[in-house]
Amino acid sequence: MVMKNKRGWTSVIEVFVSILLIAGIIAVVVNSNAIQKPKISEQIYKNQALTLKIIQMDDDMRTSVFNNELSQEINDTIEKMPDYLGCEAKICDLNVNSECNLETLQKKEIFVKSVMITTNGEDYIPKELKLFCWRDEIV
Repeated sequence: MVMKNKRGWTSVIEVFVSILLIAGIIAVVVNSNAIQKPKISEQIYKNQALTLKIIQMDDDMRTSVFNNELSQEINDTIEKMPDYLGCEAKICDLNVNSECNLETLQKKEIFVKSVMITTNGEDYIPKELKLFCWRDEIV
């Protein structure tokens, strides 16, 4: 048997390769969109950790936390978070068995990071500073 129409098989192979190429491009685009979402949350958690570390390392802000006060300096530090985030801090007493949640729950994805502040150098006053953040805009 001799093939008389080789041009037909060539066309079939070209169409098959084209379909594979298009499917590969679509797969790459879909995967890149899926990968970006975790990157946003990772960035939010990094920003929260940095902000809480700044508060934790500053003596005046630590004293405010021990006094159960969100001082202006703490609020100013939190305001330095990226513009697309809304954030609220809450001081929790670790000696009392009470819940420490955001009072007004939002219908948004909320990212929570906390830091323990345990002593002011003289007294053992364990406190937990929680930072609740949510995206104001879609990024």
